[in-house]
Amino acid sequence: MTRWAGILLAGGASRRFGRDKLVEKVAGAPLFTHPLRALLATCEEVVIVLAPDGPEPRIEDPTRVRFVRDDVAFEGPLAGCRAGLEAVRSEIAIVAAGDMPHLGTPLIELIGARAAKGSAAVVLADGETARPLPLALDVSAALPAARGLLASGERRLRALVAALAAEVVPLEVWSAVDPTGEWRRDVDVPEDLSARGLPLG
Repeated sequence: MTRWAGILLAGGASRRFGRDKLVEKVAGAPLFTHPLRALLATCEEVVIVLAPDGPEPRIEDPTRVRFVRDDVAFEGPLAGCRAGLEAVRSEIAIVAAGDMPHLGTPLIELIGARAAKGSAAVVLADGETARPLPLALDVSAALPAARGLLASGERRLRALVAALAAEVVPLEVWSAVDPTGEWRRDVDVPEDLSARGLPLG
């Protein structure tokens, strides 16, 4: 067990999916449960960020999970990240989305360890760019940066990644723990559940 905190973003509107995708059953459990399990396996605590009026989902291990809420509904992942950063107690936070069923513990450990060595933010390369999630953050650097960006009208998580000059872990490094890049297979529309090898129900 590490002293990292996990932040699971679960307050989105699921507009492209057409209904709340995070409670869709995948491999016998709600979709959000899969990245939550990975965070619980590697983090001391996990904060789940919900929409202001969203129901609290039932979870398997409530003793290490807390719920917090966005100030305004559907303000975007940067606002959700800020809400999570304000709630965690650890110096390092791992941020993931509730629609990342293939996120594994080795990747979390990889980015968390790099953040613990001094990087303000750590992300993973995907081709010539980097994805903003999953994301490891130094809370003391990330929280004021997130607040400032939101105050300026920014809503993109990529803006926080850029503001913190994030370390980008190249494919040749992260592929050692995820050779097929499964972490990149998130869920946006209902067809993704079957097209991406996710057993339903």
